[in-house]
This record gives sequence, structure tokens and C-alpha cells, in this order.
Amino acid sequence: MNKKIFNTIGWILLLGIGVSWIAFGYTDWYLLLVPLTYMCFSISDGSISKMKNIKKIKVSQIVFILLAFIVAVGIVFGLIQLANYLINDRLGLTGWVKTLSQFIAIIFSLIPIQFAFGSVIYKVFGDMNSTKAQ
Repeated sequence: MNKKIFNTIGWILLLGIGVSWIAFGYTDWYLLLVPLTYMCFSISDGSISKMKNIKKIKVSQIVFILLAFIVAVGIVFGLIQLANYLINDRLGLTGWVKTLSQFIAIIFSLIPIQFAFGSVIYKVFGDMNSTKAQ
């Protein structure tokens, strides 16, 4: 298929997720739709075709990636729970201020983990490329 089609499908899914989140709140469908959206964008920018190197990953690197992912999810969950405690119990926010604060808290809790987990992935693939060059 054309890469533009996958880019369009990705944007439609992303906008659909955003609108449904605002309208209905969180649903379990996001566990399916978010990775599907990511795959559509990955196909459209050609990074899926670069995944041929994934067969060359060692078991120790896979374990390292899985542990980093588990730690990242744990940290994000902890930061979101901390933000929830502060917003609801300590500050007692209500209404649109509470909703906006929760949205900002989720974004701020995801950003540092994205860089940390991304650096682990970058390191693993950098190690693979450096061993391939030798």
C-alpha cells in the first residue's frame, strides 16, 4: 500500500482516540488502537522496514529492553498516582481545572520516561550497529 494511506490511517486513528477519550474517557480499546496507530505511522515513515536488525538482537539485550520497559511503566504509574493524590487529596481541584491538571500531569509523567526508554533502545541498536561494523 501507499505510505500516504498509512499516514492518513494513523492520523484518523489518533484523532479518533483523542475525540473518544474526551467524549467517553479511557476505554480498553486504547490498548489495541494506540499500538495500531504507532504501527501505521511506522509503516508510513519507513521505520518498519528498518526492523530487519531485530533478528540480530541478543537475549541479554532483549532482557535489558524488557527490564527497562517494566521499570519505565512502573515509574509512569507511580508518577500518575502521585499526581492523582496531589490533585485530588492535597489540592482538592474540581471541574475543568482538575481535568486540565490531570491531562498535564499525564503528559509530564510520560515525557521523562520516553527519553529514558528511548535512550535504552538507542543504546541497544547502537551496540548492534557498532558490532555489525566491526
